Amino acid sequence: MDDPRRGTYILILNLPAPTRLTIGRLGVFDFADGWYAYAGSAFGGGGLRGRLKHHLAPVTRPHWHIDALRQAAQVCEVWSLADAANHEHAWAAALRSLPGSSIPAARFGASDCRCPAHLVYFPTAPDFAGFCAASGHPLQREVIV
Repeated sequence: MDDPRRGTYILILNLPAPTRLTIGRLGVFDFADGWYAYAGSAFGGGGLRGRLKHHLAPVTRPHWHIDALRQAAQVCEVWSLADAANHEHAWAAALRSLPGSSIPAARFGASDCRCPAHLVYFPTAPDFAGFCAASGHPLQREVIV
């Protein structure tokens, strides 16, 4: 049986206005208004619950690249799958393959792997059903806003 505490997730964020942000050591980037999808995984002690609790709380001390974007953008949805397998890299690739997608900041969220980025930009909200079909997984969808 899969461990319900661990798994992979996607944060769907909306940025209401163009914003310039410093993303840790990556540098300064201009982010267009629109929608962002961030692929991540939670296999540490707190699992999905702990990681998503962090991502849904106000940013007090930025830790990950996504924390910098969360200071300007609002998390609107969480797509997740409790599973013993880590789908983070495959899901980032699936996001990048969706129509209208682009990489807003090279290496964002991917400093520990060879992926081009784990953050993907969309001018309109990404399609949940389309992503599920592209990923081949039945994800949970939680609307935050």
